This record gives sequence, structure tokens and C-alpha cells, in this order.
Amino acid sequence: MYKRLPSKKLSGSEPFRNTGNKSISVLDFWRYGFSNLSANVTRGVLAEFLIENALKEKMEIEIRDPWGDSDILLKDGTKIEVKCCSYIQDWDQNKLSRIVFAGLIAEKVYYSEAVSKFVKKPPGYKSDIYIFALLKHQDPASLDILDLDQWCFYVLTKERLGAITKNGASVSMKCLEKNNIDPIPFSRLSAAVEMAKSGKSACV
Repeated sequence: MYKRLPSKKLSGSEPFRNTGNKSISVLDFWRYGFSNLSANVTRGVLAEFLIENALKEKMEIEIRDPWGDSDILLKDGTKIEVKCCSYIQDWDQNKLSRIVFAGLIAEKVYYSEAVSKFVKKPPGYKSDIYIFALLKHQDPASLDILDLDQWCFYVLTKERLGAITKNGASVSMKCLEKNNIDPIPFSRLSAAVEMAKSGKSACV
């Protein structure tokens, strides 16, 4: 078995080595690969980053773990799953996208030392709280993904999510609205999560 190598935060100034007369840095790579924040995969990571910053001090934020059992882990052990959608996509559209947050149920695979092999847990909601991040702006000409006023968030416990979806693997905007799940601005996201942790409604 090959153990996973540990990761560390980079500053961006780290150079690539053995490049001849070329000067290439990690920052050059980041600019090349991740400048388009509206791309679907990048936007999802951006949503996680924004929520981490809403819930933690900057020095508390660790490097992102794409293989973690949840997207965000709080100091008290609370697991948070983040899903992201946008009305405007990074391609030409005839109409705005229908908002559906999918992939809510996951099958956990982990290595068991007891039996010396990988085993699976049954599919289910693997986090305590689910945050649905919506880039809600609907005018492509004035879209600014860096403007947090163009975003909103929906916070639900896994129990509430299971109740409104009948333990489904996705939830639509229509379902959230039907069940009076109100959008939350970035500035109130931390308070909404604290309310959800205490068992109170996150519809604040």
C-alpha cells in the first residue's frame, strides 16, 4: 500500500526547477489554470474557499483536501458539505440554468487496518450541515464573481435536508423555496451555521 503524501500551502513564489533559461513559478501556473473563476470546477472550489473564510479566521484555514469526508471541518468536529450552482455558466446560453444542487448522497470508501483492505459504507448524507452556494446574479454583462452581493447561501442540517428531499440525492431551488428555506447573505453565514449547529432554523 502506498501512503498518501502530505500537502502544504504554497505561496506562489516557488519556482519550477530545471527549466533551462525559463523562469516559471507556481503563481504562473495558478494564473494559467485558475484565473477563470466562473468555470464550473473552479467555481465550486471558490465557494468552499468563501465559506471557509466566513466561518474561520484566515490563519485557521488549512489547505483544501479534495478527498476529505466533508468539504469543511470546524474545530468542534462539525462536518460541512458545500454545493455550488450558478444561473450563468461559462459558455453561451439560450436561457439561464435551472438550479439543482446534486451529489448530496455519497458512498464513503476508507482503508480498514482491521481487515487490511478498502471497505465501503452505505450511501448517505456524510456531513452534519449542507451549505448551498448560489451565484445568483442573472445579467452576464454585469456579472462579478468577486462581488459577494451577487452570491447567496442556503444552510440546512442533514436532518432538514433529508426531510424536504425524502433523503434524496439532489435538491432544486423550487424545493428550497417551497419549504421556506431563505437565502442568506455572506455577512450572515457564520451566524446561520451557528444556529443550525444549535438545532435552530437556519432560515435567518
